[in-house]
Amino acid sequence: MTRESEFSGEGSKSGLSIGQMSELTGVSRRMLRHWEEEGLIYPIRGLSNYRQYMQDDVARLERIVTYREMGFNARQIKALLDCKTPLALDELQGQRSRIDEKIQHLRKAADRLDRLIALAKGKSGNDSAPTKIDQEDRYFSEAYERWGAGRQWLEYAERKASRSEQEQKKDMTRLKDVESELAQAKRKGLAPTSDKVLELIDEHRQALSWFRVTPSMHVILGRMYVADPRFRHHYEQLEPGLAKWMLVAIETAARANGIDPAAVKWE
Repeated sequence: MTRESEFSGEGSKSGLSIGQMSELTGVSRRMLRHWEEEGLIYPIRGLSNYRQYMQDDVARLERIVTYREMGFNARQIKALLDCKTPLALDELQGQRSRIDEKIQHLRKAADRLDRLIALAKGKSGNDSAPTKIDQEDRYFSEAYERWGAGRQWLEYAERKASRSEQEQKKDMTRLKDVESELAQAKRKGLAPTSDKVLELIDEHRQALSWFRVTPSMHVILGRMYVADPRFRHHYEQLEPGLAKWMLVAIETAARANGIDPAAVKWE
């Protein structure tokens, strides 16, 4: 049945019921009532106070649906239905600009999501020619093999996907600065259990910003700094014996937080 035929037969003057209007237009009864409350449509009321929708209401409803699909809210739609073309054109152009902004935002969100998915799958996304990047990729792959099944890997992926290259460089600079201060503290002969060193050790833990590192996890990482030749070499270059000295400080800090270094777990 066409929309015209709904109004062409005998008794058409009584209009359509809300159920017939819903079936004809595909708009739910709940939405028809809502739009009536918002002042967008004005069905007449019959003798029994039932809503009756006339042909003009169908045409108006088609316009409402069109504008709603374009993202306009009820207030904007109401203004558009009753205004002349020049004023409507300003509103339409404004909505087009707002949609463009949303599209750009969604594209950025999609790019970040793609990046997060790739990182969560253990793909670093480095496609550069063989350079330092290859070494970073190897470290990345090794880290994924070690930590990829844990919650921390997703935290790492979330942070890396959300932070710009400049922000990531800033994070690395912060960590290097703390490591340099720790090396200087050892060089000056400060005890790894001293208050100053424990403050620096806590800064070091917080500077490990790839994921949230607890004092317990910091102990496990500190032991890796000593056991893994690459990490040990890194800290030895900064100051001879620094890795072992840091481990003492890290375990001291853990005890200060009520943690037994002999019973630490990766949380």
